Amino acid sequence: MKEFLLGLRLLFGAGRGNRIRFFLMAAGGSLGVCCLALVLTIPQILDAHDTRAAAREPRTTSAQPAGSTLVLQRADPYGSVTFNRVFVAEGTEGAKGTKGTDSTPPGLDELPGPGEVFVSPRVHDLLREQSAVKGLLPGRETGLIGAAGLAHPDELFAYVGTTRDRIADEGRALKGFGYDYAPFPAVDPSTLTTLRFALGSLVLLPLGIFLSVCARLSAAARTRRLASLRLLGVSTRGVQRVNAAETVVAALLGALLGLVECWLLNQLMARTGLASLRWYPEDGALSATTVAVCLIGCPALAWFVGRAGAREAAAGPLAVRRTAVPRRPATWGALLLVTGLGIVTGYCVTGLTDAPPTASAPTRSSSPSASCSRASGWCSPCPCSPTPSHAAWRGAPGPSP
Repeated sequence: MKEFLLGLRLLFGAGRGNRIRFFLMAAGGSLGVCCLALVLTIPQILDAHDTRAAAREPRTTSAQPAGSTLVLQRADPYGSVTFNRVFVAEGTEGAKGTKGTDSTPPGLDELPGPGEVFVSPRVHDLLREQSAVKGLLPGRETGLIGAAGLAHPDELFAYVGTTRDRIADEGRALKGFGYDYAPFPAVDPSTLTTLRFALGSLVLLPLGIFLSVCARLSAAARTRRLASLRLLGVSTRGVQRVNAAETVVAALLGALLGLVECWLLNQLMARTGLASLRWYPEDGALSATTVAVCLIGCPALAWFVGRAGAREAAAGPLAVRRTAVPRRPATWGALLLVTGLGIVTGYCVTGLTDAPPTASAPTRSSSPSASCSRASGWCSPCPCSPTPSHAAWRGAPGPSP
């Protein structure tokens, strides 16, 4: 604990330059954590979308018992979106749904009667902006559908009350509302599998590398400072604790800032939406799992990355202080990077032609290989360019005779 407090004192008392480097590490880490949190909330948003859509889906049967409630679903194109209407003809007394039962869809207190129309907020606005929409909704607007009954805020959805004789030929008897699965998911399952792979290989790996680079900022100056402490008598474990005070605290501060940035972006993007996806702010709220991954994973990664420099300073403090030139990086890292970039470039080129890559066995094996090669190459310093430690050593004076 004493070494950790010593690290905090050195962190804020070692000059303005050191404090600037600390806040740069935290700022870089916050950007990475923000992107990581946004990526982790995408499946959560899609799941909330499909859950609400499944909960309102009518369960019907082709048989029409006497006194049963009939429903007829219609999905018509309206511009570039779909206008969903559910025509409901209530049955005899006792068949009309009441709030809290599966005979009433989410977002409504009761089923509409003949001539009554319940609409989504977006349809409510359209009825006032474009009078032609009224022709699609015979009846008077009685109320709005709640958020629990809509897949997203801008959905065009309406429940229209009618009589049995109007939909007797095409209507189906209503058994209730709600399925355990979404009949029409927001993203096709095959597309969702591709999306998960893309997020894992093309987004999460670079994010991990970016966070590692942020943790390595000012690594040369930090290593020399740790070597000085080792020469003054601090133990090897004590040097590790002093190093953790800077890297872990910077990563933790960056993680907290990143979560705040993610919350703000979710509030903004939920109102503006993406090209083909809208959601409620609550759908993109930070879950306990996302918060735990960011607050625990980011500092743990920073501590793991920072251990290399601290171990070097603890093992050879005299060599570090004398600016001894270390062994140059190997060339295998650059080869992996070039190989991975070559495979990715090949996919991009073939995608622009008339023969895009298919889901064959070579494709399934080469895609992960390309991602792993790029990750390994980025993690390894390039031999043709000096590392931060090289730059510091080259500019320092040689050892005195």
